[in-house]
This record gives sequence, structure tokens and C-alpha cells, in this order.
Amino acid sequence: MDNQEFSCQPRMTCMPRSFDLNAPENFFTTPSITKNGIDNVYNHFLNRDSDIYITTYPKSGTTWTISIIENLVKKVPQKGISIGMSTQECCVWLDRVASRTEWRLIFSELEEMKSTRFFKSHACVGLIKHPARIIQCMRHPLDTFVSGWHHIRGKQQIFNYNGSWNHFFSEIVMAGKNEGGDWFDYHEEFLKASEEGKIDALFLRYEDMKKDNAISAIHQIAQFIRVEYYDAEKISKATSFTKMKEKSNQGHINRDGNLSDDYVSQEVGDTNTPSNAHIRKGIVGDWVNYLSDDELTMWRNYVHTKKDSCPHVIDFFSLDNLLCN
Repeated sequence: MDNQEFSCQPRMTCMPRSFDLNAPENFFTTPSITKNGIDNVYNHFLNRDSDIYITTYPKSGTTWTISIIENLVKKVPQKGISIGMSTQECCVWLDRVASRTEWRLIFSELEEMKSTRFFKSHACVGLIKHPARIIQCMRHPLDTFVSGWHHIRGKQQIFNYNGSWNHFFSEIVMAGKNEGGDWFDYHEEFLKASEEGKIDALFLRYEDMKKDNAISAIHQIAQFIRVEYYDAEKISKATSFTKMKEKSNQGHINRDGNLSDDYVSQEVGDTNTPSNAHIRKGIVGDWVNYLSDDELTMWRNYVHTKKDSCPHVIDFFSLDNLLCN
């Protein structure tokens, strides 16, 4: 496949969305995660009842949530931000390290860790090994997609995609080919699994976290992970957007445990200029600066097609909120 062909679709791994033999093959994830890696987790990873997964649709507040946990358990990196690439971090990106050639050695290291272990994942609920305790931060889909375009378009070395915002929204997001797959299906499966008692889950709202600087979320997370002694105000300040951006500008921790500046950028980008900053803007409602009237109509029509098959999502977000009324 040549570069021109690559540019039309982000480079992704497409795989079945659960371990069931007849599962539909429509889950999309970063190319650094492989089907073999997911199988390694299912067949060889020894999970514990106490394990906690920070499992989110990409660009929904994952790094923020992990940073709060790092502060609660007092395992904050001295410099930079954690994105789960190294086993030295508090929250290891399990699916990604399981996709490396040295996965057996990594699994041995994870076995030696004391409980409670924390793992990052963007996998859908069907690809997470149960039993599972899950913390999931949810964000308004349109803001998620805007952030996702900058993420995918800005990191060409990973996704090899140079499509415009308009192409990304109409041809990738609306086709369910974004990283994480269809946004509605992803969240419906988690919410339904929680209601049915298949997972023990804490669901957070990104927008609510922004309103009170995550104070309420810090208390909720602390209770969920069973941390009794902490200073919520101090953690709130340490994980504010300003502080997170400062740490992001120092770099992220790579697989060797060193700092990398691959995703360091002062640019927040716009509809014409993507940004590859890992911590970029973090505001609520920025989608209004991206979606055209036609794209908003397209989205509203799509919401109406999904409302009957995804009732838990509608209940959680409200139809008016999803329709942007």
C-alpha cells in the first residue's frame, strides 16, 4: 500500500470486538496493538480480582484520570506524564505491552507487582479479561472526535493519516472506523455490562470533572480504589490542566522509562492545523469551532439511528445533550 492510499484511512488494527468466536470484526485500535497481543492477554495474562482498569474511549480524559490515581497512590513520576508505555509506571497500558515481542518477560514483571495493580486500556468491554474493576471517564462525543482528529492527524508516524477534519468526521467517525470504533456501541457495551453485574465500574463525566476541578471525581476514585487518606484539594491542583500541560511539555515516559519529546507541542491547532500535543486544550464545547451546519445535521441524524439500540448511552448522556440542543 503506498502513501497516498495510507492517507485516505488512518492506519489501524481492526479486530473482533470480543473473544467470542462469532464476534463482529469492527473494533479499531492503534496499530501498535495487535490481535496477537489481545490474545496474549486472554490466554496468558494472570489477572487478579483486585486489578483495576482505566478503560476509556480514546481522548476522553484517560491521562487526567490516570494522573489522579497516581497522586492518590503516591506514585507520581518526577518528570513528564505517564501514558502506560513502561512497566515502571503506575498504570501500564496492558494491551500495548502485550503486543510486544518481549511480552512474556513483561508479563513476568507484572506478576511480581503487588496489588492493587492498575492498567490502562482503550479496549472495548468484550476484550477485557474478566473479572474486571473498571474506571471509565466519558466525554461528549463531538469534543472527543475533535481531540481524536488532532491525535490521529498530528501523530502521522503512528497513523499515517493526513485527512482534513471534514474527511475525518464524515468518512472515519461516522463510519465507525475511529480509534475505539463506533462511539455509541463502545459505551453502550460498558454501561450494559455494568448494569448486568458483569463488571464493577465507576463511570465519570469529563464535563463534571471540569466544573469542580475534579474534586468530586477524586473522592469517587479514592473510594473505588480504597484509598482512605488523601488531600483532594492538593491533588486537584496537581492534576489541573495547567499542571498537566507543564508536565506534558517535559515529555512522556517511553517504553524504556526515559522521557521522550515526541508529543510535546505548544500549538493547540485548529480546523486547518492539527496538533500532536498529547495534552492539547482540554476544554468543553470546542466542537462548535469545527462542525459545519451540514456535519451537525449528519450527527443529529446519526444519533437518532442509534438511540433505540443504545438506550444506556441515551440515559447516561441525555438525548438533548447528544443532539446538542
